[in-house]
Amino acid sequence: MRLRGRMSVRARAALGAAAASVLALSLATVWAGDAAYQQWMPNAEAKALREATLLDDAIRPREDRPAEPKDPGAPPWSDWFGRLIEGGYQQSAYALVLEDGSWAVHDRIDPGKFKYLPPLTTREYGYADLVRIHLPDGVGYDISTPVGPNPTDRTVTFLRRTEPNRGQDLNALTGRTDLTSQWVTTYIMVNPIEAKAARARVRSILGWYVVPGGSLFVALVAWAVTGLALRPVEAIRGRMARIGAGAFHQRVPVPAARDEIAALAVTTNLTLDRLEHALDEQRRLVADAAHELRTPVAVLLSTLEVALAHPDRADWRAVAERAHTDTTRLHRLTEDLLLLHRSEEQPAGPATVEWHDLVEEQLAERAFGGERRIRTGPLEPATVPGTEPLLGRLVGNLLDNAVRHAADAITVSLRTVDGRAVLTVADDGPGIPAADRERVFERFVRLDEARSRTDGGAGLGLSLVRGIVEGLGGSAEAVEPSAGAGAELVVRLPLDPSDPGQSDDHRYTVTPPPAATSR
Repeated sequence: MRLRGRMSVRARAALGAAAASVLALSLATVWAGDAAYQQWMPNAEAKALREATLLDDAIRPREDRPAEPKDPGAPPWSDWFGRLIEGGYQQSAYALVLEDGSWAVHDRIDPGKFKYLPPLTTREYGYADLVRIHLPDGVGYDISTPVGPNPTDRTVTFLRRTEPNRGQDLNALTGRTDLTSQWVTTYIMVNPIEAKAARARVRSILGWYVVPGGSLFVALVAWAVTGLALRPVEAIRGRMARIGAGAFHQRVPVPAARDEIAALAVTTNLTLDRLEHALDEQRRLVADAAHELRTPVAVLLSTLEVALAHPDRADWRAVAERAHTDTTRLHRLTEDLLLLHRSEEQPAGPATVEWHDLVEEQLAERAFGGERRIRTGPLEPATVPGTEPLLGRLVGNLLDNAVRHAADAITVSLRTVDGRAVLTVADDGPGIPAADRERVFERFVRLDEARSRTDGGAGLGLSLVRGIVEGLGGSAEAVEPSAGAGAELVVRLPLDPSDPGQSDDHRYTVTPPPAATSR
């Protein structure tokens, strides 16, 4: 395991290819050896059939050949064996079995104590077949040749052939006088030595030369091909090292081939784009926040320094009120920044909110506070993801923006369209130019009509709205006002699919209460 951790990808690929090739070539070696064996065995079987035919034919003396004087001391089968050699017979392990199971003659195989070579019952001239027979213990045979030594197999293949023979020929062959004409079964052992030798030669050549040579060749090819395949990866790594050193504007090279490495490069570039954008946003946020904080801090510091320089002439109540006002603005600014960070960084949780109830509460509070310009449109029931603090701040910022710019009327409505809740807040103020409708959602952006910090705020209200909405899977945009004038802001949030009442078509309207005499 440790060795694998130290090895390079090219080395692991080469070793893996070599191991696979060794396995594949080894299996091929075994298969090729067996194929050679199977190729040679029919030759051995044909040779056994030829030998069996010669054995059967030699039993009958040739009528065209004059009888030669017989050696008185010769065995009865000497004439038969002479005719056999004359016919081209090569020594094999054989046995001629009579109908009673006894052996008429045999060579290079022991008869043993049991009749393990039964006579054929098929009465068909020249019939031959192959049979596998397990030799009893103590039965020996010898089929060795110059090609190879005698095998040690105990289960061997015999070719057996049957022919009818005359009794006088059988008596002459065996030296007996009681044999009658009958069918004789010739068993001759199929010699597998040449087939085994061919199998051994093929396996030896392949095993000693082809397997190691082929495996080495495959390993070298895998090493080279893996190196070529990893060149784009090395180029990506080198570029990422430069990017990590500070060159955030650079991007990794994308290979021309549209493969997995190219997809990795494209994904890496997209990630780098997002990271660079986030870094730029962070830097801009820090610079803008420092700029926004510097002014109230400077005013607060100046107020306190003047009062401390002339304590006898300072109106300390006015100083405290001014300091309280500036401190409140600082507190609100820091709270907005913290909420903006949380809305962008934290994913939406499983909580849901009855958004129509929340909007009704906000409108009621505004009406109770004396705001008479708000007109309420349809408020359809809508359950959306989020928490009450986040969505309450979202609705509050939209209403604050409308109250700040409206001349006489503010219209608020909540509808459900295509699985989304759509909150619309419109006012009849100066409106938002088409070129600035996207820019108003950026941080610390104030349009010309709202540049005063006392009137226009810190420029984070709509940025908070978009941050909260996008964190919940929705969208916020400034659209062309349906009334033809003023501004119209639209927020869309996905409906909670687990709420069975989303399809109910109810309408709610809020009637502002009468003006209060005191707050």
